[in-house]
Amino acid sequence: MFRARRIAVVAGAVFALMLVCSSASLAGSSTTEPGRTLVVYFIIYDQKVDHLIFREKANESGGTDLTAELFYVRGNVATFIVVNRGKKPHGFAFLGKKIAPVKPGARVRFARRALLSRGLFPYSSTNDRGKALKGVLKVI
Repeated sequence: MFRARRIAVVAGAVFALMLVCSSASLAGSSTTEPGRTLVVYFIIYDQKVDHLIFREKANESGGTDLTAELFYVRGNVATFIVVNRGKKPHGFAFLGKKIAPVKPGARVRFARRALLSRGLFPYSSTNDRGKALKGVLKVI
């Protein structure tokens, strides 16, 4: 009987220690505050690819306003849209995804991702060659 109590006390102490350690580790992992919501447009012309960044913000009338941003910050959530402003179809590759050629004048929403890590993320037109049809998105 005494042995059973001792085992119960030791098990309770181990359980309490596990709870304390797990809460401390959870507190240390939340270093980034919630990010902003971005809309990223990749605009493909026949000679080049540009990208524009806009931050979404709710307005007083219940709609959404877009404000231009200069850079990407880790923790933001981004919606990526490809717009073809050229005269011929253009494919696109980004974040390991390839998009079928987009017809001239069309736009395609292809991903919504949280930017969880800093670094350089290349993008390119898949059916065109040339340095101007490639680029790198930098997340700081």
